[in-house]
Amino acid sequence: MKKLSFTVLTVSCLALAQDFLEIRLLDGIGQIQRSIELAKKAEVYLKNPYHFEKAKANREVSYLFASDLDESGSKVFMIKSFNALSKAMHGKAELDTLSPISKALVKQDYRLELDLETIGSSIRLLRENKALSCAPAELARAEVYYDAMAYELSKPKPKLTILKDFHEKAQIETNRAMEKVKVAKEGNLECYTGKPFVPELARAEAIDKPAYTPPLPSQETKPREEPLMVTARVHFDFNKHQIKREYIPLLNEVAKTLKENPSIMVRIEGFTDHIGPKAYNDKLALKRAQAVREYLIKAGVQAERIEVVGFGKDKYIAGNQDAMGRFTNRRTEFIVLQVPGR
Repeated sequence: MKKLSFTVLTVSCLALAQDFLEIRLLDGIGQIQRSIELAKKAEVYLKNPYHFEKAKANREVSYLFASDLDESGSKVFMIKSFNALSKAMHGKAELDTLSPISKALVKQDYRLELDLETIGSSIRLLRENKALSCAPAELARAEVYYDAMAYELSKPKPKLTILKDFHEKAQIETNRAMEKVKVAKEGNLECYTGKPFVPELARAEAIDKPAYTPPLPSQETKPREEPLMVTARVHFDFNKHQIKREYIPLLNEVAKTLKENPSIMVRIEGFTDHIGPKAYNDKLALKRAQAVREYLIKAGVQAERIEVVGFGKDKYIAGNQDAMGRFTNRRTEFIVLQVPGR
């Protein structure tokens, strides 16, 4: 009877921990969604559909990893979403680097199920063949799902069901992009040729008309845009400030985002749980923030763009009554990844 009670208690604790993890991840995804809605109101999707669509697709992938309780994967794609949104807001129209899928990562049993090389080749062909102009949204989504497959395959034990889901989505978007590019090429559309399509009759009429002179741009000052924000947390073991291996992919993505967006400044805040004296915890909290800062600097981010602060026994985000709550409180936060208004 005691054994049965212990089993039930263990299962209940695991379920509670999983629920708590999912709530934490969904909170971060919610922040991303609010930023996407803000960008949509500014009609960023019209100015930069490629990166705007990437922000949305990365948010979706982050949610799917959160549903699978993959904390690292969910956070990595949150940061990817923020990065894409930052580029969209600043009008960066160039293509992103496509994540390679190493043949060494793809086991024989996955090759039997998934034609990864064909999808990769198709995406590269689209990138070389005007898809950024003619099918930016479809290309963006295909690249994100391909990127998600690359991430899943980098795990020691990838899940075939997840790979199949991302593979199917990537295939659908690739086919749609291919069709759009084909129509644009056959129809000599402006997105493909770079020149407006003018029928013969309209071209003859245009010869007799004076050239159109666009009005001078307004001298009014642009209103300052609200900043984009996302919080990414790194958690620590008790009385430690060393970065856990599972958070390395997240920090690598943060470093990539900061390097690709030089206007972003970040503040790293360190925290502890309630155990121990305040003076000791204040120092430990600062060490945690400094450890993350040093990692980013080694990854190529300029030191002057990162400030750190330690709060110690303050600003808890969970209760300290149990191990899960205390682990949640032992953290650093990139409290703002902010794009200043232009």
